[in-house]
Amino acid sequence: MKKVLILIVCCFTALFTLANDGAFYAAGNQLIPIMETDIQVKKEVLTITRVGNHLEVTVYYEFFNPVGEKQLLVGFEAASPYNSPLDPLTTFPLHPHIHNFKVTMNSESLPFEVSHVELERYENGNTVRNPYYRDGRMLSWTRKQIEDTLAKSEYPEDFPVDYVYHFKATFRPGLNIIQHTYEFDNSSSVEDEFYFPYILTAANRWANHQIDDFSLIINPGEHVSIHVLPEFFDSLEEWNILGTGKVTIDSVWVIAEGKQAPVFHIQEGGISFHKNNFHPDGELYIHNHRIWSYLWGWDNEDENSATALIETLKEQYHPLYFPNDDSDFSSLTTDQRRILKNLPFAYRGYIFKNKELQDFFKSTAWYTPNPNYQADLKSLPPKEQQWVEFWK
Repeated sequence: MKKVLILIVCCFTALFTLANDGAFYAAGNQLIPIMETDIQVKKEVLTITRVGNHLEVTVYYEFFNPVGEKQLLVGFEAASPYNSPLDPLTTFPLHPHIHNFKVTMNSESLPFEVSHVELERYENGNTVRNPYYRDGRMLSWTRKQIEDTLAKSEYPEDFPVDYVYHFKATFRPGLNIIQHTYEFDNSSSVEDEFYFPYILTAANRWANHQIDDFSLIINPGEHVSIHVLPEFFDSLEEWNILGTGKVTIDSVWVIAEGKQAPVFHIQEGGISFHKNNFHPDGELYIHNHRIWSYLWGWDNEDENSATALIETLKEQYHPLYFPNDDSDFSSLTTDQRRILKNLPFAYRGYIFKNKELQDFFKSTAWYTPNPNYQADLKSLPPKEQQWVEFWK
């Protein structure tokens, strides 16, 4: 006999209290059973790949069902976008910043529906979860209800409902494999080039209260530094660099209990984390901080501004932002301009013959020498060729 239960995937968004500071869309999460006591998570491989302006998330699960066939309603929650440049009604019923949502179970593609609900409500001055599944159905808003609410709202840019992508999953006795994939637009802010939160602790709500075999693979792109907060791991030895790069300790974050916050400086490739009997007690937070882009408009009367700009280059890889049209570079020395000009080559590990240049890049947190790399302007992407020419 089939047993029908409800599972939820809680997809928390990065909704900050700083208004108008960035666009925060959706974030990834786990499959969370509300009250599952039989099915166990035997294995999970979570792969996060940054591609241009979006992230691709692939989750491979192996579940073990020790009882008879059981059907579960599974939902993937996504809060409404905050400060988004898109009108959510243009992509209705889909979320405007979630793309190519797919689920396969035991090699069969599962159809899904999208409901529009309120994930939270205020009660006695507190924010609480709002139950949106009742009497065997989703309490979903219609498009007309949404349009009518927006027409009467004092803040029409504030979309009144959230999203739940939901589907039925039938777990047969024994091993079951679910693959879950989706893409979503990067969340960003004045402080972060991109930001990715992922809820790991949901795994503790399955029958075995853990993931027996857990792997995390992060592919952030080339020449990038990512900060991973030590919420769910204790030691840097649990991490590996896949490709070429190095790890340093984040000097910015103050971490309780003496945990070290790593910064991974990836020249090419990615990083991985693996643990058996993984019972996470914290979540995954990945940041790529902006540090120096705001310095382009410095006041040239401040003699320290140019020095501050060069010093920030020591901390992490940075995207090569072109200066504002009104930026003044009169306080930059010849040596400082030479450093800026050679960043694309240093990012690839070029070993400089000029001692001053080599000493500077060796002093950075991210420089990884590559004796096989030969500097060739024409081999750089067009934007980086323009960068080199600009600083000449």
